[in-house]
Amino acid sequence: MPHPFDENPDRRFTALLLGVGQLRPAEAGPAERRVTEQLDALVRGSPDPNIVPRLPVVLPRLIALVRRDEVSPRDLVERLSHDPTLVGEVVRLANSPRYRTGRDIADLQEAVLVLGQRGLIQIVIGATMRPLFDAHQGRFSRIAGKTVWELAQRCSQACGDLCDQSVDRFQAYLAGMAANIGLIAALRVLDGRYPGQPPPDTEGFHDALCGAAARLSGRIARQWDFPRAVYRAIEQRVDSQAAASGDRLMQTLRTADRISKWHLLMPGLPESALAGLAEPERRCYLELERAFGR
Repeated sequence: MPHPFDENPDRRFTALLLGVGQLRPAEAGPAERRVTEQLDALVRGSPDPNIVPRLPVVLPRLIALVRRDEVSPRDLVERLSHDPTLVGEVVRLANSPRYRTGRDIADLQEAVLVLGQRGLIQIVIGATMRPLFDAHQGRFSRIAGKTVWELAQRCSQACGDLCDQSVDRFQAYLAGMAANIGLIAALRVLDGRYPGQPPPDTEGFHDALCGAAARLSGRIARQWDFPRAVYRAIEQRVDSQAAASGDRLMQTLRTADRISKWHLLMPGLPESALAGLAEPERRCYLELERAFGR
C-alpha cells in the first residue's frame, strides 16, 4: 500500500467540496468547462460583486494596529474592546489548546498578553475574513464554504509554523488565509450553474478548477492591495515551473496548503503514520492537530 502522504490531496479535497465520493477519471464536460471559463473571465475582467468576495473594510485598520511595534497591550485592549466579536475570538483563542495556560482566561487584557503579537495577527486576520466564507448563497457555498474556511484557518497557521527567517510571518499568514479564497467564487458559480443536477465530478474538471481558483485567488489578493509577495505566491503555487524557483513564501505556501488539506482529510493520525514526511512537515501536522484536533 502506498504511504497516504505520497498522494496529492487536491483531488480528494475537491471531491469533498463537491460532495462526491471520488472524482471520475474523465475529461471535463461542456458544462464543467463553462464553470472554469467563467472563473478565468473573472481573472481577466472586472470583479463581479455577487461572486468575488470583497475585502472587509475593517481589515486594513486592524492589521495596521497589530503590526505596530510600539503599540502597548493596554492600547490593544482599548481598541479591540469596541468590537464584541473580536473580544470573543481573542478570548476563545487564548483558551484554545495552542495557547492554554492551565487556567480559564476570561479577561481581554490577560488574553492579549497570552497571545502576543503573533496570536493577535492570526486572530485579527481570521476574525475579519471569516464572514467571507460564511456568505451562504446556494447549494454548494452553503455547505462547502465551511470546509474552505476550515482549510483557510489551517493553511494560515501552517504558513506561520513553516516559515523561516527569510519569510515575513505576517505575509505568510495573509498568504495562507487568502490562498483558496478563489474557491468561494467557484462555489458561487456552481450555485448558479448546478442548482439541482448532479455535481461535476471529473478529474478533468478538478484539474481546470485548481488552476482557475488559484489564479482567481491571486487576482482577489491583488484587488485587496495585499503585498506583491503575497499575491505572487498565491498565483504561482499551482505552477509546476514556478515550484522550482527560490520564492520561499511560495514554497512555504505550497507545503502549508498540502499539509493543511491532509489534516482536514485525515485528522488524528498517529506519529507513526507521519514517518514519510520531512521533519518540518511532520511538526506542522502535529501543530495543526494540537490546534484543530478534536
